[in-house]
Amino acid sequence: MADLGEILLTVFALVFVVGTMLVMGLKLTPAGITKTLRNWRLDVLILVANFVIVPAIIISLTYIVQLPEDIQLGITILAFASGAPFIPMIVQHAKGDIAMGVGVMTLLMVATIIVLPTMLPLAIPGVTVNAWDIARPLIFLMLIPLIIGLLVRIRYESFAEHAAKLLVPVNTLSIFLLLFLVFALYWSEIVSTFGTGAIGFSIIFAVIALVVGYLSGGRDRSTKRVFGLSTANRNISAGILISGVNFIDRPLVAVTVMIVAIVSLVLLMVVAGEWGRKTIANETGSEKSAGAGSKSG
Repeated sequence: MADLGEILLTVFALVFVVGTMLVMGLKLTPAGITKTLRNWRLDVLILVANFVIVPAIIISLTYIVQLPEDIQLGITILAFASGAPFIPMIVQHAKGDIAMGVGVMTLLMVATIIVLPTMLPLAIPGVTVNAWDIARPLIFLMLIPLIIGLLVRIRYESFAEHAAKLLVPVNTLSIFLLLFLVFALYWSEIVSTFGTGAIGFSIIFAVIALVVGYLSGGRDRSTKRVFGLSTANRNISAGILISGVNFIDRPLVAVTVMIVAIVSLVLLMVVAGEWGRKTIANETGSEKSAGAGSKSG
């Protein structure tokens, strides 16, 4: 039964990641995505926020709080892992610029492939990380589906729009099933972290990353929100891969990665929902004001 659950967990994870990237490609255009990456100043700011400031703060706090070693290892891995596949979904939930979200995600994903193999051996002595092992799932499960979606939209725009509408509910269902299976299969491991500080530190991790990312977004509120959500949403795919390869005999490391990712995702969905409601309210207010002005004129 456990084997079946793990197979289903893998299947739904693949469906969600690949499906999300396909939908983003089917909805967007290459020009819309690369527009975000043309501002070198913002590119530098988001990279520094994700791979310098956040790791420095988070890793320092793990020593100050004195977390158990396996939990500290899991958090350290995620501190250097960015560019999560959930970013476009969360940005969309916040009624933000989805094209910017995909562009930022792509930039952070590529940077993660470079940073993780370089920095982890320095942060965690004895860890060996193969760059291709990290790059392979990110390329085949995220970049290639995104590119396929973009190519389909360029050639068959009407079909792309219809296909995206069909895939959205599939992706939504897969993420709910994925979360259910994680709790069902790893409940005992999750419970074992109670009292260790893992869950509380996960909240601190998400809040710090959200604030750091938000502040790195310059003056534009929309950009600040995308940067904040993108920075706080760490790359669970890369984290699980590294913990599985290097710490296969220490399951608490992988469980910590999942706990941080799940807690962050829940917290960010709440924040994104609030931002989304405010955006809708502001747009509705602006439309009413414009309508009142035209009538009086």
